[in-house]
Amino acid sequence: MSEEGEEKENFIEKLNKSFTDFFGNVFGESGKDFIEETSEKIKDFSSEAIKKLMEFSDDALEKLNLNENEQLIKTRDSIEDVLKQMGLLKEDEEEEEF
Repeated sequence: MSEEGEEKENFIEKLNKSFTDFFGNVFGESGKDFIEETSEKIKDFSSEAIKKLMEFSDDALEKLNLNENEQLIKTRDSIEDVLKQMGLLKEDEEEEEF
C-alpha cells in the first residue's frame, strides 16, 4: 500500500476510534458497544454487497460471452484483488476461476 493510502487508513482508524470514544463518554459503555456493533454490521453489509456485485459481474460476463476476453478478465481480477487488499471483499475458500 502506498504511503498516502496508509495515511488515509490511519486517519480513518483514528477518526473511528475518536468517534467510538466520544459515544462511550457521552452514552457510557452501552453507547460505545452500540457503535462498535453497528460498525461491524456495516462492514459485513458492505462486504456482502460487494460480493454480490462481483457475482453479478461474473454472471454478466458469462451471459454476454465475455468470459473469454483476457483484458476484461484481468481487469476484473485486478479489481477483486484491490477489494481484497482493502478488506472490502473477503477471500472465499473456493474461488471461481474463468
